[in-house]
Amino acid sequence: MLNPDAIPLSANGTEASPDPNAALRFEDLTIDDDLSLLERVVRYVRSGIALQRLVHVKMIAETAKAVGTESTINSILPLLPPLVSDSESIIRQHLAMQLLPLCLTCMFGDDPAFDPKDKSTFGSRVYNDGGYAIATLKLVSHMRTLLGDPDMDVRKAASDGLATLALYIRSADVPSVILRIPLQLMHDEKNRKNLKQTNNSNASDNISDDLCITACHLLADVASISSTQVPPMMVAQHISPTIMALSRHENFRVRRTVVQALPRVISGSTLDDLTSKLIPCFNQLSMDESYRVRKSVGECLVDLSRSLMLIGNNEDVAANYNENYNTEVGMASGVKSNGDGKVAMRRVRRDNLIPICLRLLQDNHKVVKYGMLQFLGPFIASFYPLDAGDDNQDDEGIVSILDNREERAIGGMGSQFFPHANGMVTRLNPEFVSSPTTMPGIIQTQSKERNFSPDSKEYLESLLPQFLEKRYNDSKSLVNILRHREKTNIDQDDIAIIESKILPFYVELASINTGDENSDAEMRVYCAYSLPAVVLLLGNEGWDKVLKNCFLKLIAGSSDNNKDGTDTSFVPLPVKRCLASSFHTICHIVGPAAFRATTEEKNNKRDLLSIFEYHFLRDQDETVRLNIIRNLPSFLSLLSSSKRSKYLPILFDIICGDTMLASKRKNALNPMLLNWRQRDMIAQILPNLICLFRPDQVRQYLWPVIKLLLSDSVNLIRENVEWSIPILLRSYEYNKCVKGRDDTSAVKQFCQESCNEVFVFLKATLLENRTTSTHKAISCGAFSKRQSYCRILSAMALILRLNEDRGMKRAKMEDGAESLPFPVHPFYDLTREAYRHLHHLLRALFLPPALNMKDDRVTNVRLTLAKSLRIMPADISDRGDVHVILRTLEDEIETWEGGGGQNMQVEAPKIKVVNNAIDGNLGTTSTIQAPGNNVKKEGGGKDMLQSDVQGVDKKIPKFGNNEDDSMSLASI
Repeated sequence: MLNPDAIPLSANGTEASPDPNAALRFEDLTIDDDLSLLERVVRYVRSGIALQRLVHVKMIAETAKAVGTESTINSILPLLPPLVSDSESIIRQHLAMQLLPLCLTCMFGDDPAFDPKDKSTFGSRVYNDGGYAIATLKLVSHMRTLLGDPDMDVRKAASDGLATLALYIRSADVPSVILRIPLQLMHDEKNRKNLKQTNNSNASDNISDDLCITACHLLADVASISSTQVPPMMVAQHISPTIMALSRHENFRVRRTVVQALPRVISGSTLDDLTSKLIPCFNQLSMDESYRVRKSVGECLVDLSRSLMLIGNNEDVAANYNENYNTEVGMASGVKSNGDGKVAMRRVRRDNLIPICLRLLQDNHKVVKYGMLQFLGPFIASFYPLDAGDDNQDDEGIVSILDNREERAIGGMGSQFFPHANGMVTRLNPEFVSSPTTMPGIIQTQSKERNFSPDSKEYLESLLPQFLEKRYNDSKSLVNILRHREKTNIDQDDIAIIESKILPFYVELASINTGDENSDAEMRVYCAYSLPAVVLLLGNEGWDKVLKNCFLKLIAGSSDNNKDGTDTSFVPLPVKRCLASSFHTICHIVGPAAFRATTEEKNNKRDLLSIFEYHFLRDQDETVRLNIIRNLPSFLSLLSSSKRSKYLPILFDIICGDTMLASKRKNALNPMLLNWRQRDMIAQILPNLICLFRPDQVRQYLWPVIKLLLSDSVNLIRENVEWSIPILLRSYEYNKCVKGRDDTSAVKQFCQESCNEVFVFLKATLLENRTTSTHKAISCGAFSKRQSYCRILSAMALILRLNEDRGMKRAKMEDGAESLPFPVHPFYDLTREAYRHLHHLLRALFLPPALNMKDDRVTNVRLTLAKSLRIMPADISDRGDVHVILRTLEDEIETWEGGGGQNMQVEAPKIKVVNNAIDGNLGTTSTIQAPGNNVKKEGGGKDMLQSDVQGVDKKIPKFGNNEDDSMSLASI
């Protein structure tokens, strides 16, 4: 049988159903593209070929959206009954995923104002009465059928859709439409099981238990989905009794599911349920006879801890707690009230969860004990308040860092501090699990692709590389978290009980010795992973008491024979990699106190600076070095200027050493490619590193690194290091160089020579294609080098364009937060003098050689030049020769593109590098002549670098006549 589920195409049977016994024809294997979307779906979901049915089942929701409510009801819904019982489980699974969007289309499909992401319209939505009835009866009936499917994935898809549907139907209908399904499912399975007690059918028992597990998860999702749609009294009346009954189920798998569901049920429960039923139920399950159930209790302690505090942050629930705290919480938990729901929940957490944790840590079964040890760090970290504190009711606190992310933001490390809390936000909001906004076929507010004007700030910001934006947002998130810690008062009762009861078990993980090396290594990784969050909770006092020794044991080992602190052979590699990633975070949390060390610690190299150098930066593992290099600017920003100055030569030697840039590994066929990720990471951090050091230090130590990377064999590295050139030239501005010096003439000479050195190197290597002081020219990859020069000009122009309004600050200091200022973005906050300095360099020194490329024989070079000229400041791009050249190139581009070339202004938001630089060094003795009168001064900048560019055009070769091995690319 090829099509056992065949149905007529329409109600009047105008097209006969395909013969299920007919042989396959060629027409059956092809798709008729002339059919409309609705006709295709109607025809091919009836196909005898499973793949065709699957493809078109996935199109049901978007088809319903396109045709509207009436056509959906008349043409699409009749197709569903055979699909619900399709022989292929994958088809049933995807059908279950389509039912939720179908319900919303039926209920709101003709309402253009409906936005599934807008939760403020819960009580004021306009329903299509007929579509609402069909959705809550017919479509929910299909969900009910799929909820009892033998396949687990099908049940999961149906459960997610049904739970999310509770957000969009009328609140009064939730019990009769949604909750009755899992309750009836469990009741039917119980009766069926009682009837089959005489049959020893394990398969039947397993199916029954699976259905109970599905129903339990569904009830938990509905309980926590929304306190508006599913109020606490509804949870207490319909959900809590069922969960309590399931906690006594004979199968340990069902009881384990109850443990996993309880944090979500508690988040939507009432006060009476919480204190008299649900918490005692969780406590009873922690003593369950099955070790698997007890292990699950330890894994869910973090979720339950967060759930209790999310209840305390709920204004409606907190008000209820305030009214009933003395009578109910005091009776149930033996506590006294001060009228604060948050304080009440913290007391409930201490009185109930800490004893459970201690009992599991001392469990006789090692699986239970090790499972609790695994989650011990996250459990301690869960005591950190995610809200703004008791005195900051108007501030969303750290929850906003975890949840309210900007649409265009890149990076940000809030979730890295609280990974389990961030996951808990998702688990307690199950609409994100089966979010209708991510499903096809729903009318919603889409984020349209924006076409910004080339002069807009948004377009200019889109040209910045992602690694700069990510590093800036990561640093900003770290500062936000530290500010939150400064203004948040941690409950001292929580701190006291953690330090006395729980913390000793956590610290022992750093030197645990179970007799199994693999188990020991695994436990130390768990300890290292949670260390930053534990330090954030306990602060400097906790660091000085025990956490510093915990860190030293993790990274340097606990052997008494390890006196010099350099023997790390027995330290698990995953531990070092984890600590290398979080080392800068720990240092920021502890602050300057982190670098205080005794003489003995310094002699034994157990102070943090020595650990940073010997255990991280000089480590033999490439991943350890990569993780520490990634956050090197953030770490160095904590050091004083004098310490950074003393440390820079060491960093220079390490970076240029054999393990990083030198790559002198003889046993490799291609040693330059072995550690390219390290070199690329160095290229990415260079703009931030340059901002941390004096101009003379930059010239002595960082400029040589830039020259090496500009000649790297890997294109991505050369591409990323080009963004350091504008920041390098910015550091040579006169006012930055003159700080701390009295000889102004020497400072001017230094500024001029430094900028000339950069220009001469770029001109010789990228334009003249020279690699040695003998100025011997080579032709390999010359055209890509000229493109690289144009892109460097683009980066210089971009920093000027982003700072044309020099009153605008990318990151402003918040009131009362002067101790923790936001990090500075390298491409923002130019001073007026720095702006004039870079503007003069671009217009008078760097731009004239590039204009000669207007006649370049390689089309891609001229195209790159045009892109560079497009983003020049207006006073440069509107100048006579630049304006004429740009117009000429634009006309040429329009000719290439058939009239569409002008759109390229917004279609290329990223500046790409395709050069192939050659390794080599140049002498730096060449300079530009003294200033002349041909360059117009701007704003009276007598301290600006002044360079004479007379004769520059004569020294630049005409690329149109230059020999180039890339001539074959001239026609594109």
